[in-house]
Amino acid sequence: MTKVNNRKPRKERLSIFYVNPMSYNNLSIYDYSLLSNLDNCHVEYFCSKKYDYKMFNANFNKIYTYSSKTGVSKLLSYLWSQIRLLKKIRNHKVDTVHFQWFKVPYIDYLILKLISNKVNIVFTAHNLLPHDSGENYKKIFRKIYGTVDSIIVHSEKTKIELISKFEVSESKVNVIPHGILNLSGEVDHQKIDQSYLKFKSDFKLQDKVIFSVLGSISDYKGIDLIIGAWKRQNLRRNQTVKLLIAGKGDATDLKELEKIDNCVIMNRFLSQEEFLACLKLSDFVLLPYKKISQSGVLLTAISEKKRVIVSDVGGLSEPFKIGNIGYVLEKLTVEELNRVIVKASLEKHKLPDDKIWNEIYQYYDWSNIARLTEKNYLKKTGQKT
Repeated sequence: MTKVNNRKPRKERLSIFYVNPMSYNNLSIYDYSLLSNLDNCHVEYFCSKKYDYKMFNANFNKIYTYSSKTGVSKLLSYLWSQIRLLKKIRNHKVDTVHFQWFKVPYIDYLILKLISNKVNIVFTAHNLLPHDSGENYKKIFRKIYGTVDSIIVHSEKTKIELISKFEVSESKVNVIPHGILNLSGEVDHQKIDQSYLKFKSDFKLQDKVIFSVLGSISDYKGIDLIIGAWKRQNLRRNQTVKLLIAGKGDATDLKELEKIDNCVIMNRFLSQEEFLACLKLSDFVLLPYKKISQSGVLLTAISEKKRVIVSDVGGLSEPFKIGNIGYVLEKLTVEELNRVIVKASLEKHKLPDDKIWNEIYQYYDWSNIARLTEKNYLKKTGQKT
């Protein structure tokens, strides 16, 4: 879905340091999709050594190696990478430093304080707090949000929550959508087809309405609600439907579903090809998240024109403002999720038309997102010396 803009750049281009310690797998696709569409910026890209997607017009600085280490070595590796970043910022003339993720917020906060008088700092808050961390990091993120000059969030709901929960000035917060993640561009399509046929045959998915849970399995994604909903007799004994759970995570709760005939569990890491094969098999993707800003699974499902069942949190329900691509849960309960799954199974053939999909693609188009991001770079909330 990446669309490169061909407008002529301005004579003077902004100097941007773009920092993402987690730039591999889907996050590398995010970075590529955004940065390859910036046409008025000179980009220094500070990324992971594991960056595994297409190259684009930027200077690559693969300074992050912590993900291959453990324990104290992991922490020291990340600290050393941030020191290298700090030296680069101090030794170069740069307009804006744009951070995508903070892996060790206490270290990252110190780096922010050291550069706050030198450059404009932008932070994309993909999540207001780390997943499944409760309120443990609230104090340090309050300091982080107070130090950066501008914060990008992916939905109006997240903006409201950020302002209320962390007492952030509204003028600091900018809503810019998370673009569609098109995973099918750099994969082996023959492997996708092979996995598709194998899964369909092995798991007896023919002539079934497939409801899927894809990607990492975590509490914040509402896996307990899905288990509770599927254990009800009207679903567990329904021979027209099948639940496909495919992804790595804590399998303790999933044991409750192992003896249910119309449930399939692949509790392991999926290759991109396997993930896309499972998505291709799906009629509906289940996203009853308890807390989220935006979901990469949602935006990947949209790229493949897959209908979704979502909770009304973060940006999950925003595509529904454009058109009906599934169902939005009225309440985040087992009973409501069970009711909607049954309703969806009976309405399998009610497909959105292409006009709706095209309008959604336009809203989440990366060239538009890049223009909004460039505009944000120009918006400084304080004078830098």
